[in-house]
Amino acid sequence: MSDSQPRPTDLRPPDFDVAEGDPFGSDRLNRKESVESLSSVIQNADGPLVVSVEGAYGTGKSSYLRMCAAHLRQLGARTVEFNAWQQGQTGRPLIDMVAALAADLHGKGSWERVKTTAKQVGWRTAGYLTRGIVAPNEPDDSSMFDEWIDIETNVSEFKESLHAQVQECGGKLVIFVDELDRCEPIYALDLLNKARHLFDVPGVVIVFGINRAELGHAVETQYGPDCDVDGYLRRFVDLSIQLRQPTTEEWVTCLTGICEGLSDCSPTLSDGELVTRKLLTLLADNCGGRLRDVEQVARHVNMLLPLPNYRQLWPRWVICLLTLRYVDRGRYERFVTGATDEWEVLQVFRKHLLRDDVVSHRALMDAVVLSLPGECRMPYVEDEFVDLYLRRTDGDQLDAQEAFRHFDRILDLGDFGAMPSLEVVHRTIEIAAPN
Repeated sequence: MSDSQPRPTDLRPPDFDVAEGDPFGSDRLNRKESVESLSSVIQNADGPLVVSVEGAYGTGKSSYLRMCAAHLRQLGARTVEFNAWQQGQTGRPLIDMVAALAADLHGKGSWERVKTTAKQVGWRTAGYLTRGIVAPNEPDDSSMFDEWIDIETNVSEFKESLHAQVQECGGKLVIFVDELDRCEPIYALDLLNKARHLFDVPGVVIVFGINRAELGHAVETQYGPDCDVDGYLRRFVDLSIQLRQPTTEEWVTCLTGICEGLSDCSPTLSDGELVTRKLLTLLADNCGGRLRDVEQVARHVNMLLPLPNYRQLWPRWVICLLTLRYVDRGRYERFVTGATDEWEVLQVFRKHLLRDDVVSHRALMDAVVLSLPGECRMPYVEDEFVDLYLRRTDGDQLDAQEAFRHFDRILDLGDFGAMPSLEVVHRTIEIAAPN
């Protein structure tokens, strides 16, 4: 693609890619060990099992579940992935789950009896299984016991048919249920109930991706704010896995990978590009600490990179200013409006990166910041640059000389006179900026 041609921009990062032959190939949050441990528990489980993989919104639960499903398939287990939010077509969890199972396992056993008995159980069991969360019309007192017996019969037939199907599938069926916290509260709780009561069959393992806080709100919506949320949820789950918070370095690796996949500035956004790596470290520390927050930053970067003809300088400027916007919004606003200059911006980065005592690293960051198109125009002569640097920073002679060497190299990356103004860079950033 030439620089004059518009570049297609994907505003969404691609779905987390899990290769069947390499489940952990895209794992940038170091969750391989945890997934392998859970997979071992699932394989060795003797009987039905309900597992919750818990984490806050945007912490990578979906990626974790996909890796676990792929790893279990690699080990020979039969798995089905059910997205409760996307595949909740009928509003009846049992029907939706069985339909998803039948679609995934079509031709892998006789599902007709399972589907038939699921329909028989269907809506009639809603009030019975959810203990009043979802209640159909109250039956007449005279028929209440007959209704109960019918429901018990239907439930038993469903479990028997499901057990037979599981045996045909090799004796183990692992069902991954994702996006439960995005469903309507009634649907989410009804799904939990159905999974616990109707799928309580030897060989069936259900793994839920759960945001406990959001699911707790659903429980409180139905039972009031004084209910014991944790106690309620423990009724349905045998084993809970709490996703640990990723380290800054893991967030940086994740963010770098997302950026590389979204833009055509791979050399600038590569793992080995020192300045970008350090700026992304600050972004990861200050963008919210959740995977979806990191992805939002990546989308923001992708919308801004690369502007044609500025493939070297423009990405550094954009990432530098975007980092400043996240780290110190007040300084960012003062800089882009001309109320302060590059030297004050430099102090922000020096403060946050002070732990890095490698002169060349610190000087390289200084040079990138001082190349920004602000009010201050740095001298291109070394003696003048060094003199100004020593007067405006707490750096020494060695810092100043090293910073100039990097600055001089930056000058070779493009014609500063032809580069866009700070106002243009600012407007471009704000077009795509999150709040």
